[in-house]
Parts: sequence; C-alpha cells; structure tokens
Amino acid sequence: MQSLTICARLMARAICGTEAESVLYHSILRLSTQSSLHYIQPQRIASLPGIKRGCVHLVTASSGYSGHHKTDTTIINESTKDLKCLDVYGDDAFFITKHRIGDFLGVADGVGGWREHGIDPSIFSSSLMDACKTLIDKKLIDLGPLTLKELLSMGYKQLLENKQCIVGSSTACIVALHKEKSILHTANLGDSGFVIIRKNQIVHRSQEQQHYFNSPFQLAIHPTLSDPLLIADSPDLASVSSFDVKENDFILVGTDGVWDNLPDTAILNEIIKIKVSHIRTIVS
Repeated sequence: MQSLTICARLMARAICGTEAESVLYHSILRLSTQSSLHYIQPQRIASLPGIKRGCVHLVTASSGYSGHHKTDTTIINESTKDLKCLDVYGDDAFFITKHRIGDFLGVADGVGGWREHGIDPSIFSSSLMDACKTLIDKKLIDLGPLTLKELLSMGYKQLLENKQCIVGSSTACIVALHKEKSILHTANLGDSGFVIIRKNQIVHRSQEQQHYFNSPFQLAIHPTLSDPLLIADSPDLASVSSFDVKENDFILVGTDGVWDNLPDTAILNEIIKIKVSHIRTIVS
C-alpha cells in the first residue's frame, strides 16, 4: 500500500494546466527516485518493529509547492519512527502518523484571502493538522466510519478553546487505513480530497464540497471580523466514506491545486512512473 500527500497552491486562475502537469511531473518524479531509497522489500516487512504479518500498511511520501515559501520535499522512512517531516507548504499543511490500529494522514488548505487581513493562512491549517495528529498520538480508542469526523471535530474544538486565538480558515481531508481490516476510512470537508488508484484506474474518490465557485466548505475562526462573505462551517458537514483497499493500491491526497489543474490521465501517468521506479529498486 502506497500513499502520496501532495500539497499545492496551484489555483486554476494563476497557473495553466500545462504548467501544473509539469509541477506534478517533477514533484512525483523526485518522490519516485528518492523514496526508492526508503522502499522496503516485501520479504523484510514482517521483520520491522510494529509490523504484523498479514496486515496492510502505508508507505508514504510527501511533496509540495508554494508561491510564498521555499519549496521542499520530504520522504518518510517507514522503518524510522523518530524521523521528523516538514509539515507546511505555503498555506497548506499535512500530517502523517501511525497508531496501533491504523495509519493516518491528512491535509488542510489554508484560505489565502486572510493575507488581506494581515494573517498568515498557514497558521490555522497547520494548527488544525497538529491538533488532529496529537489526538491520534494520544491513543485513539477506535477506528470506524465516523471516527475521522469526530477527530476533525475534536481538533477544531481545541483551536476554538485555545487561549491564543488562532484566526483563519481551511479545508481538511483526513484518511486512515485500518491495518487488519484493510479498510480506508475518510473524512473530507471542502475541496481538498483524495483518490484511490488500483491497476492504473481511479476506483474511488472524495466528493468536493462548495458553497459556490471558489468558496469551499471550511472550518474557520474569525471572532473580531464582521465580513458577510466569511464562511464558517461545522465539522459535522464533513463527507465520510469507507472503502476496502488492497495491497499495492495508491492513495493520493491533495489540496485543490492538484484537482483543479490536473486531469486524471496526467495523475495516472505519473503513478505508473512511480511503480516502475519501485520495480527497478527491487531488481537492483
């Protein structure tokens, strides 16, 4: 089981499709090249700490591009638990963590319009992802169809109760792979989202949530502003789903920059290149 977290601020109005395809091409090409250094051969999986034979796990890589901060790429070594990863790309943030029941990852897209009020959009998105990750690391009891919606609600509640008010808003998409049941549970609010790819076909995808064009559903905190255009949705509105996954499926989680600019064919073509890279790694 493999997953990619692509966080990108590539708005359709700011970048053409050809340029976006080039960005993803170079991003995933680096992932396929560098992640091969950390690729775990199947016969070694069962010998790693915390890995049970017969259970599925995520082998995860992340990449992001931003027009506001330095671009970077981070590869997560599945055999090293204490490796820290960069979790912010511009306005976007993500987390990756493991629990005894499952592997979790999420992305949040900070709303860039907050810059007009002198607020860094990444603070809200990164704080939300950090709150969700912390709740998981504190030993989530169960993992079921509604767990991730509850997780999103608890993370948002922590931000609301924070003594240092965190003003801003963001979309959110969280997925979790149940190791023993091979089920991917998901919760998505807004226009970030995910696809599941099997045998070079998209077999399942999230549903985008929009109030109107370029105004996705979003969690928000704006206590001192009275702008009628500001949106604040409840985490209860998050769309949830559960899907049976199989070994060697790809799970691509990303912000709207990916989905707005890249057709499915471009994404599938790059996934093929990643699989080829991994095959070469095993052979060598």
